[in-house]
Amino acid sequence: MSMASGLRGAALLVGLMAPLPVGFLAPLPAAAQALPNEQGAKEIAEAVRAWLGRQLGTAVDMAALTLRVLPEGDGYRLELPFGGSYFDGNVVLGEGIGAATVQPLEGGRWAIVNATLPPRLRAEMKNIASGAPSVMTMAIENQQTTGTYDPTLTTASTFTTTVTGYSTEVQSAAGTQSSRIGKVVGRSEWLPSGPGRVTIQGDSTVEDYASVSPLPDGAQARVTIGRMGGATRIENFDIDGLGGLLRTAFEIGAAAKAEANAGRKGAQPDDKALATRLLGQLFSMLDGLETDYTYDNIRVEAGPLATGSLRRFAFGLSTGAPDGRMAVKLRLGMEGLESPLIPPGPWTEFVPHKLTLTPRIGGVPKEAVMALLRRAIETEGKGIDADAMALIADHPVSLGIEDLLIDLGPLRLKGEGSLEVASMDDATGEAELRATGLDALIRRANQVPELKMAAPVLIFLKGIGKQQGNETVWHITYADQKMMVNDTDLSDLMPSK
Repeated sequence: MSMASGLRGAALLVGLMAPLPVGFLAPLPAAAQALPNEQGAKEIAEAVRAWLGRQLGTAVDMAALTLRVLPEGDGYRLELPFGGSYFDGNVVLGEGIGAATVQPLEGGRWAIVNATLPPRLRAEMKNIASGAPSVMTMAIENQQTTGTYDPTLTTASTFTTTVTGYSTEVQSAAGTQSSRIGKVVGRSEWLPSGPGRVTIQGDSTVEDYASVSPLPDGAQARVTIGRMGGATRIENFDIDGLGGLLRTAFEIGAAAKAEANAGRKGAQPDDKALATRLLGQLFSMLDGLETDYTYDNIRVEAGPLATGSLRRFAFGLSTGAPDGRMAVKLRLGMEGLESPLIPPGPWTEFVPHKLTLTPRIGGVPKEAVMALLRRAIETEGKGIDADAMALIADHPVSLGIEDLLIDLGPLRLKGEGSLEVASMDDATGEAELRATGLDALIRRANQVPELKMAAPVLIFLKGIGKQQGNETVWHITYADQKMMVNDTDLSDLMPSK
């Protein structure tokens, strides 16, 4: 979707703006820290080239890279050209310069006076399968990045970026997709967490997002978002290992292109080795990720079946393995839904005013998941279903929902629950649901002809519930393929019965 791609692009822009032009992730020579001079400029240029070589390997011709570093006042100005052919000809960038003005500080740190990406950049990207290129044009009206950067990663680094008038246009076989963002503001902090590693935490806001994307029937999808804001934290990120991961990814891309050109099909031994290496690098790249964002005043127009608006949508994600076991948690929420698909009349008052829930999954050791994926790579997926079931039998999967809230007309339902799954036939769990306003909902259902068919179900739920003050409570347990709600056995109503 254009909304997701555009906002991801904005977040990526904010994250990369500051470090990119000053990315020499190694202590700089002493001459560079002294009073700015030609020798210091030369040593900085050599350090930047060495860093880029470590990150990108052979994807970029370092000998042809016309990097410029000049003494300027109390510091230096770095200019890094983007134009040229990269990644074995699969990406061709138009002319553009990323630039930064930096000043030396005590302790080997640097003040970023300002850093910028090219105000306009054109990129042509080839499709390996079809060879048909797509062309992206990016434009930035105004931008500024400032901060303090420690190349040794032994003290905190901070970056602040402001961008206004950020727009993109992508032309491909599917048509033309365009997007524009009025303003992006991002702040991030890199906190030392180990040799070559940092914990990255920051927040960002995006204002006045709009996009237009082609649909298969020739129509257009339009999306607007008034504001997006939130924060992200990445635990123990391996800055030193990032270059190795990028080089492996580039090798995989080059191998895929070579095999396509040679007409070879199926995974080759070298492919499996590269995929296994990439798997290990990905799993060791960070210890955990936590992000929470809200999107306000969303409007989608994509034909009669996909048009509507939301006053607010919330999305959060947590991943990690703090005790050695994988854990993933989503935080979802929405409120203020409006759509022409909602029929007029009494149904409108029963559209959820607000919905929140936090599903989670975990329980399987990280090393066991890695072993399963390595076997899948080696066997090209043969027998993976049986391997996965054996893994779950040894390490039951824990599923759960937290913070469930449904605000539905007069009814307000809250709940949480968990389920331990060892196999398709072996699961145990419990949940608790609490409702206020159930009596009012029953009365309303009896008053509205279109809702009268729901009244018997609501009365039945009231009957098996337990009253605690103004709340109706259902305590649900599941074990040995038997489901109990309070003291009522509902096993015969389960779909498998």
